[in-house]
Amino acid sequence: MAVTSRVASMIGHLIGTPLNVIAGRAAMIRSNPNDETAVENARRIEEQVDRLAQQIRRLIEYLTAPDPAVESRSVAEMLEDALGLYRPLAERRGVRLNEPSAALPEGTIDSTALMVLTSLLSLSLRLTPAGGEVSIGVTQAETGVVFDLRVPAMHPTPQRLDRLDPPEHKTARVGADQLQVLSVCHAIARRAEGRLEAQALQPTGTLLRFSCKAS
Repeated sequence: MAVTSRVASMIGHLIGTPLNVIAGRAAMIRSNPNDETAVENARRIEEQVDRLAQQIRRLIEYLTAPDPAVESRSVAEMLEDALGLYRPLAERRGVRLNEPSAALPEGTIDSTALMVLTSLLSLSLRLTPAGGEVSIGVTQAETGVVFDLRVPAMHPTPQRLDRLDPPEHKTARVGADQLQVLSVCHAIARRAEGRLEAQALQPTGTLLRFSCKAS
């Protein structure tokens, strides 16, 4: 709360004075548009608009964290990093992780893929009860690599993944946590020129398909 109040105070201080000047000068022009001072008032408005734009740009730069460095790894290394984190958790929860049996695609993918994969694995294991299973497949695609996670215990999401709206009803089968994780992963994938889809499986469950570029 203290941090929020400080940021709000900073924003108010940075833009308050320019906005007051703009409003005052605009009112003067409106009240007497033919007055000889109208040109000077218009100049002052332009000056304050430029100042306001600079202040907002500096504020955005100050509050925006820099993007983390991106490194490239082989598909095999990236997948092993993700599975290495969650094999112990799957074993502890009594969930089977069916890992790829076929040879993995060649090429390298960047570290954003690891962020998406670990988030999807974490969500899948949380939603899968003891005795259940999560199957993982990796295939080569025309533009990169496709990771498929089959999660029979996950209810299909009823809405688009680019939205963060919570469930409309408390009794909704898909919880807010599932929607939020999938939406964030969707955004990360898109930023890296990839794609995340959630498709309903028959008779039950969800297929999470994550496509990413490879080189």
